[in-house]
Amino acid sequence: MPAKDIGLAILVQVIWGVGFTLMKPTMVAFPPLLFIALVYAIIALVATPLAPRSRTSFWWMMLIAALGGSAQSCLLAFGLKLLPATTSNLLLQLTVPFAVLMSWAARIDRPSLRNGLGCAVALAGVAVVIGAPGSGNSWLGVAVIAIASLAWSTAQILIRLRCSDSGATFYAAMARHAWPQALIASLLFEQDQLGWLSRATMPDWLALVAIALLGFAGGYMLWYKLLVRNRIDQLLPFSLLMPPVGVATGVLALGEPLRYALLIGGAVILVGLAVIVWPMRRTAPA
Repeated sequence: MPAKDIGLAILVQVIWGVGFTLMKPTMVAFPPLLFIALVYAIIALVATPLAPRSRTSFWWMMLIAALGGSAQSCLLAFGLKLLPATTSNLLLQLTVPFAVLMSWAARIDRPSLRNGLGCAVALAGVAVVIGAPGSGNSWLGVAVIAIASLAWSTAQILIRLRCSDSGATFYAAMARHAWPQALIASLLFEQDQLGWLSRATMPDWLALVAIALLGFAGGYMLWYKLLVRNRIDQLLPFSLLMPPVGVATGVLALGEPLRYALLIGGAVILVGLAVIVWPMRRTAPA
């Protein structure tokens, strides 16, 4: 990979790790479902004029936007309200073993001993993170983030099978479908939306816009750009950087405690992820 692309791949993981963690203090000013609706509305407003028209079927994009956008992001936001950001960052790595298992179920990839072992190790690390005595984790929060990870993994399978767009076109189309879905969920399950909006201060709104355009849209569009120029097996190892960045941000910026169970479980998760995503050595032709 060119040095420039290596730098961008590292930058994406920093954006995702910091952005996801800083969602927690920003959501103090907005309820989680309304927060996600506003995030996707901002992305749709900015990205739609810049992106070509989507070629993906309306109904398939609706389903992909729900699983990989509105529902997944709403669940993550709700889980982040219930759990420390450090714990949430590590639990979010369930997306990798879930994606592997879903690709097997959809018969896109063949089961392999290496990936199966990596999934088992990563899940064992998750068990250490959430199962330590006295950890104080909310089991509802754990379940919500696990379901969000499964929804995202399912969306990735549908994107591969049914999506006709890529890059900015796909993300703009997903945002256009996702924000009304999240808003409907907010109207059904939350109250006093107008009151929340009126009480938000200018710093609250600036933080919301920054997370939408940098933490969400900026990170994903850079990632899609890298995918066009590089092999996926070259890029996936960089995903190992997101959990340490997110945990460090939670400790340094939010003052969350760094428990031994978090360190041990996080290390085990990273080992499992490395087994799954680290590219196998390519053998030279004879």
